[in-house]
Amino acid sequence: MNHFIASTLLIFSFFKTSAQENQNFLLSKFSSGNFTVFKCVENGNNFKFEASAKPWPINFAKEGERITEITIKRAGIIEEKYQADLPNYPAYYKSISSEIAVTALDDKLYYYTWSIKTGSSIKYIFSETKVKNYLDEKKVLDDYRNAIKDKQTNARTQRVEENNALAEKLVEENTLKGKKIKSVKLVPINKPGEIGLLTIMSVGVEFELENGKILKTINLGGFTPYTDFDAEVSGGDYAGGDFKVADDSRKIPNDKIDISVWSKFDDKKNKGKIGFPVNYKKDVHYNYQGGSGGSGRTGTVGFTINGTNGTGGRSVKIDVTSLFLDGEKVHKLVISDASVGRILSESKIHADYTLNMNTNGGNGGDGADGTDRYGNGGNGGNGGSGGNIFLSGNGASTLKIALTTSGGTGGVGGRAKTKAFYNGTTGSTGQNGVVTK
Repeated sequence: MNHFIASTLLIFSFFKTSAQENQNFLLSKFSSGNFTVFKCVENGNNFKFEASAKPWPINFAKEGERITEITIKRAGIIEEKYQADLPNYPAYYKSISSEIAVTALDDKLYYYTWSIKTGSSIKYIFSETKVKNYLDEKKVLDDYRNAIKDKQTNARTQRVEENNALAEKLVEENTLKGKKIKSVKLVPINKPGEIGLLTIMSVGVEFELENGKILKTINLGGFTPYTDFDAEVSGGDYAGGDFKVADDSRKIPNDKIDISVWSKFDDKKNKGKIGFPVNYKKDVHYNYQGGSGGSGRTGTVGFTINGTNGTGGRSVKIDVTSLFLDGEKVHKLVISDASVGRILSESKIHADYTLNMNTNGGNGGDGADGTDRYGNGGNGGNGGSGGNIFLSGNGASTLKIALTTSGGTGGVGGRAKTKAFYNGTTGSTGQNGVVTK
């Protein structure tokens, strides 16, 4: 009897220990090579394992005491790689391209998917010994996954601490603070051949230190933060590694953009500089559309059931002057408010590109539907008139333009509460604007 009890305790102790061991320990018993494959086959509501005729090659990659990766050649052909969920205390190895996980237990390698609710769904077992029935094998695997979860707590904490330490080291190595700068270089990453108003291009920065080390910004594959340096620009704005050309040609002196960069922590102020000519090869867009009217409301102080009228589009004057920039024809546009003469914007556009302008009137607001208190539907507001466009100057006849000056549509009348009341009327469409050359 005592011998039986002792044997039982020994077996229990083995399974308890096995259920808590991590994969680095359990896989240490395995060697790379060919493994017999037991495939799970469904038969009605039952599952059973059938041995395949051809073994599959499996390789275990090691770093010291850790198993870092498992490579399985499915059917001996398709290579699948699996990495540890927690390198210091793994419970399974996972694929980055599928939901398959791999776990070793009792000289067997399980190939399966996992659900928090239903546990494992075993697809294959790789083993040189006989496998049990499906439910027994599933229980062994499920018990292991559930038992080791709590054991991984310390490993997760350790991994967070290691990641934090690496992050701190990365910051320390790549910050410009406390570093002696030898030179600064600006590197265009995607400099386009066509640079016009509002063009965006990426420009990275390299800082060469006096010890010969080169630090780079993120957009060049480095880790030096943009907040570690200052920039002075002309012709646009530079932030987060991107330069955005200004929206008005008056902000681009000499038709050129310039960027100058230096470390905030460099007393010598070693600067890197770069400049690009602007060729204005980009379509230009302006929107002077009128605002839409508000919809009618019932039972709200300050509102009526009727929609309000849309406002008219702005009428503008465009003075077009033709000039040559680096041997190519460019149009200078001075856009002003036709009513008061105030200049709204100035731009330049290459002769092969198009000015797009919208002076449409705003749409009228819809009328509110009738209610128990207000049985009639509200009237829709009228659409605003389109703004007029006046073109002048020696380049007006050759400027490529796409202009829209339509009047806004009228708001839809609200529906009556019942047939005893009246539907609201739809507002009228605004008058189209006129283009004059």
